[in-house]
Amino acid sequence: MLRTLFFITTIFISISRLFSQNSYPIILIHGFLGWGRDEMAGYYYWGGRTDLEAVLREDGYEVYTVSVGPISPNFDRAIETFYQIKGGQVDYGNEKTERLGIIQRPPQKNYTGLYPLWNSDHPVHIISHSQGGQTARMLEMLLKRSTTGETSSLLSNEHYGWIKSITTLSTPHNGSALVPIMMDVFPFALNLAPWFGGIDIENLNNLYSFDLEQWGVDRYPGESLMEYYRRIGNSPLAKSKNLCTWDLSLEGSSEFNENYTIDPDVYYFSFSTYATHSENKKSNHRPDSKMSFHLWSTSLLMGYDDNAPDSAWYENDGVCNTVSMTHPFGSPVKTFDGFCQRGIWQICEKLHMDHEAVIGHHISKREFKNIIVLYKDHAKLLYTLK
Repeated sequence: MLRTLFFITTIFISISRLFSQNSYPIILIHGFLGWGRDEMAGYYYWGGRTDLEAVLREDGYEVYTVSVGPISPNFDRAIETFYQIKGGQVDYGNEKTERLGIIQRPPQKNYTGLYPLWNSDHPVHIISHSQGGQTARMLEMLLKRSTTGETSSLLSNEHYGWIKSITTLSTPHNGSALVPIMMDVFPFALNLAPWFGGIDIENLNNLYSFDLEQWGVDRYPGESLMEYYRRIGNSPLAKSKNLCTWDLSLEGSSEFNENYTIDPDVYYFSFSTYATHSENKKSNHRPDSKMSFHLWSTSLLMGYDDNAPDSAWYENDGVCNTVSMTHPFGSPVKTFDGFCQRGIWQICEKLHMDHEAVIGHHISKREFKNIIVLYKDHAKLLYTLK
């Protein structure tokens, strides 16, 4: 019986491939405070207790997961993504090294490469969640430009055609109003705790890394993760634009968008999430039944934020404003109509779920099955792109 089932599955995958226009690898880029496949003791960022990468591979897709700095700015994260995919020694660039005094080539960050064939003849699809979407766009921008005086293989050369498509899930393309709220209400050392999704931070001591080797900020022997986090918060590193807080802010995102140019040869897709409803027909929003309990406090703050640009920003998924997820403001956009088009942000389904549910966290088995269908259907779509 099992042998027959395996045979049928193999035939189905082979037939599906016959109708595919491409079989380029899919790269998964995690968001803020995310982690890699070898961290968190088998609790996956992509899928929670189920390995989403493995699920997609079983359907015949070539999928890889990168692990980048969870609180790092998009510039650093994009560089780390490049070398993890292509392989080689991470190089943060001559200019940044000289300006900030960081370690340009941390020896711990030297990779064999998830997909060494990566080039214009062998491009990749990127699926990204939350800040990962900003990181994907930063990588796209760095690939297309060369900087005089740089010696790294990424920053010193132009790499056109290396990305086939970019898909973003719950990405704050235009920033999250939560960033200034959290910075004002909570001390830096604790302001990001809700993003851990209720996981006991003390249990992460041996399971999680902040990947800040370029700053020489290593954990002391016996130092707990929270003590280490507080030390980062009290260091000069946290008092500049060298952490993700600037990139995720409305001002930082606007600055990035002003320098960002859409690629006419790339396919762009975006999925937005929400788990709030307007309160008594007012513009304010409050969490609904789809919001995880540990995200209620942040969702309420965002739903009543007087400092938001306007009331359209009140709808949220507990971490990001829904209006910010559709596309980078200023870029061309359309509602996805089933016909894939290059060089324009195509707004896909608006998903009624919170920020973590869309990656398979804190949801029922039935809801998770729907998540699997969502990813499989989209992977199938990506393989139809010419």
